[in-house]
Amino acid sequence: MTGNKLDIAIAGAGIGGLAAAALLAADGHNVVVFDQFAEPLPVGSGLVIQPVGQDVLAQIGALESAVNSGSRITRMLGHEADNGRRGLDVWYDRTGGGHRGFFGLAIHRAALFRAIHKAALRAGAQIVPDARVTTASAGLLTLADGRQEGRST
Repeated sequence: MTGNKLDIAIAGAGIGGLAAAALLAADGHNVVVFDQFAEPLPVGSGLVIQPVGQDVLAQIGALESAVNSGSRITRMLGHEADNGRRGLDVWYDRTGGGHRGFFGLAIHRAALFRAIHKAALRAGAQIVPDARVTTASAGLLTLADGRQEGRST
């Protein structure tokens, strides 16, 4: 752990909030994630995780689960529909060019969410459902039902 143990509140149990919670809890901080839904749920469709994002998943202990739920991509190639002109050409593992062993990870957002959610819980983060944050000020979160969480500074 770096420095003092902090009490940290995060508003939103999306991919970003859960990833931050996993990293902070693994560093020894007390982390509570407040989410407006009855239970944290993924929203969205598919995406591609670049190598730098995979490094973050590895740090929070979610990479293996994500890789097992996704597909490795070594190249993305796209052409414009109206004229056929190449608009995208990304190589992850070009021989002689440099990023040997790198790949993009195509994954459905729900599978990525599950991997990060599990990592956050494993690290010790607490998730509070039915807790929509309406304001945050001076160390206090005010929830939609009027409750206040945290402590004023």
